[in-house]
Amino acid sequence: MAHQPLDDLELETLENFLESDQVHEECQNFVMAHGFLTALSICPVLTAEDKWLPVIFEDTPQFENEKQEKQILQYLSRLFIDIQKELESEEGFMVPCELEMASSPEELSELQEWATGFMEGVFMTESHWFEPEKEEVVAELLLPIMVASDLFDDEEVVQIRESEKLTNSCIAQIPEVVTDLFLVLRTEPEKRPFPKVQPKAKGNNNKKKGSKRS
Repeated sequence: MAHQPLDDLELETLENFLESDQVHEECQNFVMAHGFLTALSICPVLTAEDKWLPVIFEDTPQFENEKQEKQILQYLSRLFIDIQKELESEEGFMVPCELEMASSPEELSELQEWATGFMEGVFMTESHWFEPEKEEVVAELLLPIMVASDLFDDEEVVQIRESEKLTNSCIAQIPEVVTDLFLVLRTEPEKRPFPKVQPKAKGNNNKKKGSKRS
C-alpha cells in the first residue's frame, strides 16, 4: 500500500492529542516532535520506533481506547515518513512554524520548540553525527539551530543571541541548513554542499543547558 501523507485533519488531531491532558506534562508538542523526527530522519542510522516513541511521549499516554492508540501511533509513524520523503525530495524543506524567536526570555516560540526537539534528536544519535571527517562541517551547519534552541550557553551562541540582527540572520538559514545537513550526512561526498553558514562556528559546540518548555 502506497504511503499517504498526513492531511490537515490528521495533523490537527495529532497536534491536539500531543497537547492534551492524556499525555505527560513533558510530552513533546507537535512542533517539538517534528523537529525531533527531522533530526532522526537526517541521521544516517535509522532509529527504531520503539526507541523514539518513548522520547516523544515521556511517559505512556492515557489513550481513550485501543482505536485511539492505534490512530495516534500511526499518525506519528506517518509523520516520520512524511519528513523523510520531504528531505529526500528536491523541493526544499519547510519548517512547520514561523522563523521567529519569542519576544520574552521566559517564553519559547514555536521555532525554539522545534529547534529544541531537533537538538534532542541530535543528542540521541550524536555518535552518528560527529564522525571525524564531518565533525567541523556538521558543527558549523548546526549553529543556527543551536541559536534557535534554548539548550546552549556557549559564548558564541550567547553573543549571536544578544544581537537581534545576527539572530534573525541565523534562524533564517534553518530550512537551508536542514537540507545541507541531510546532504552532508546522507549523500556521497561529491554531492555534499560547502557550508555557507555565517557567522562561522568554532568547532563542535555541544555545551548545553537544561531544556525549558512553555
